Amino acid sequence: MMINIKNKKFWFTTVAVLAAPAILNFTIFQFTTPWTYGDGDEWLSFWGSYSGGLISAYVAYFIANSQIKKQVKIDQYTNYVSQLPALMRIQMELKRYLTDIKEVQKKRSYNVTKFSSSGEFNRIEDEKTLEALVQAEADSKRYEIRTFDPNLFNVLEKIEDTELHLKLISCFQFYEDFSSIIVTDIEILEERKTKVIDKLILKGESLDMCYVNDEVERIDSEMLHLLSKRDDVWKTFDDENMLDKFEIVLLEVMNEIENIKRAKDTPSQA
Repeated sequence: MMINIKNKKFWFTTVAVLAAPAILNFTIFQFTTPWTYGDGDEWLSFWGSYSGGLISAYVAYFIANSQIKKQVKIDQYTNYVSQLPALMRIQMELKRYLTDIKEVQKKRSYNVTKFSSSGEFNRIEDEKTLEALVQAEADSKRYEIRTFDPNLFNVLEKIEDTELHLKLISCFQFYEDFSSIIVTDIEILEERKTKVIDKLILKGESLDMCYVNDEVERIDSEMLHLLSKRDDVWKTFDDENMLDKFEIVLLEVMNEIENIKRAKDTPSQA
């Protein structure tokens, strides 16, 4: 540890140690009082032992403080470098998720084009209404995407950079919701509802009407809930520009990996 000669505390301590013998000589050793016990030699011996103890204590404190600061730096460096495996794992997963999101976006755009040219919405004259209906139809479709690995949240605990940590949590939470919602096939629910209604038509009075009505209502409620969640997740995707957000966070992770690699190569400068 380097001594900082610009530090006021250093100079104060140095001056106090050097001035103490002179001050003692001009005070205690030059005067005697009725309540003073012992002669000058005895007091000199006492203050020699006393000041020696003080200096020893100061040196011990100085060395201990220096070692603690060194150990803190070593621990900080160790924690910083130990992030590398976690960041490499995160980088790999982000690249995979980003690829899947781009593929879903491509299929979504294809569906928008397909529904626009299908003629299904030709009766809609208002352009904005037509655009909204076409987009809603495209967003209601099922899209294949890789499922999220929840173990990644445990990996995030090793990230030292708080800001990067929060950004990664935001991305992973979005992807977890996004991937679980858009893979659900609403057509399966529609088919289930159709089968229940077909049974009602075929069997008529032999069915428990209360059960049938409850089943149809339950399926309708499930469909509405799914469509609402799907609308929300696509709205977040568009409004927060999640595709760009993933790319920016991936770039930050890659930069952090390079910084750690350089720190490993030059640990004295880390």
